[in-house]
Amino acid sequence: MKQVISKVRSKIRDLTQTAFFKDSFWMLITRALSMVIQVAYFIILARYLGSEYYGIFEGSKAIWAIIFPFVGMGASDLLVQDVSRENRVFSQRWGDALSLVLLSAGVVALAIFPVVAFFFSSVPPLFIFLTLVADLVGLKLCGFSERAFIASHRIKEAAQYGMIYTVSKLVGVMFLPIIPGDDRLMIWGFVYCLSSLVPAFILLYLVHRKVGKPIFRFNFLDLNKLSQGFFFSLSESASSVNAQMDRAMLVGLSSPVAAGIYSAGYRFIDMGYLPIIAVQGASYPRFFKAGEGGLRGTLTLAKKLLLPGILYGLATIIILVLFSPFVSQILGPEFEQSSLVLVWLAPVHLLFILQFLAADSLTGAGYQRARSFIQVSAAVINISLNFYLIPIYSWQGAIWATLFSEVFKSVLLWMIVWFSYQKERQAQT
Repeated sequence: MKQVISKVRSKIRDLTQTAFFKDSFWMLITRALSMVIQVAYFIILARYLGSEYYGIFEGSKAIWAIIFPFVGMGASDLLVQDVSRENRVFSQRWGDALSLVLLSAGVVALAIFPVVAFFFSSVPPLFIFLTLVADLVGLKLCGFSERAFIASHRIKEAAQYGMIYTVSKLVGVMFLPIIPGDDRLMIWGFVYCLSSLVPAFILLYLVHRKVGKPIFRFNFLDLNKLSQGFFFSLSESASSVNAQMDRAMLVGLSSPVAAGIYSAGYRFIDMGYLPIIAVQGASYPRFFKAGEGGLRGTLTLAKKLLLPGILYGLATIIILVLFSPFVSQILGPEFEQSSLVLVWLAPVHLLFILQFLAADSLTGAGYQRARSFIQVSAAVINISLNFYLIPIYSWQGAIWATLFSEVFKSVLLWMIVWFSYQKERQAQT
């Protein structure tokens, strides 16, 4: 018995000394702190905006969340892919990434903003523009800066500095209670925009100082890289459609109040993603490194994460169901029905874990196009079901559309992994 205990202790000690464990630990700790901060941010935001204004805010953000991945055309993923394999190319790739962000954000502002403003005719155009600048410039630059640290295998710093954006948002929302009710939505738009741009500039400075200076080139538009980046963007956008589009569609096809009820419930669901995203962030560059050996290498890494991931997914189902009765006590009676959103959407964390392991295994091994195709297909199904179900069942219809598309995506991703792996094995024999 003593030998067994000694072996277990030895394995635990060896595990805690690995770089992957340390990276995951720092990601998890900072994500946990971020979750606490986001809970406070969300409660203040929902209580002082109310279900109608909160629904308008989330609906506006949902549109930009879908377009968000195409700002930069996947340059952050290419940065991680290239730099994780060869660190000396950082400055050039970092300069290319920043150039693509600024160029594509300008294109979106000129081409997409008028269309969105027309679609949300009941929302002040200035408010829509402020959320555009906040998310497509501020948030995007913050995300790119984090990826710059991750690409250089500085996961601890990426995790720590990522807190700057979260803290900035909390500071901004604390001004909300003193804003007059009639002007609250518009003034919040300005505060939200400012609290996104300030951390973006801070993070850019930190990358410049601690990782490396960008090298800007006139010929940064490499068609081969743009083609690769497009599929990264397409994949991320499809995921955003599954997660965000229903909120925007609820505003247009049902009501802002319905969007607010659904979005408030989904906010608690979003918090459960944080530990998963922490592990995903730490493992992402490792999937690219393992992918040099094909799917055999990436699946070896995925198998190590599978059992802990399943256990976490099952635990969150129990926690969300038990927590659901307390939602209205925290947010107020306007959000009483949001508790049902938690109950019905409780399985999504387990589905997301299964998806990310399959999807990152494909991406790391060079099958990004196949991954993108499946995620786009799931997004199309989600939108189609929402168009049919939301006018009839309101936010309940959005729930069923989400669950169906998530199950569809999980099954197809693993099917593609299996077929691709078999194809690789046959090619090697």
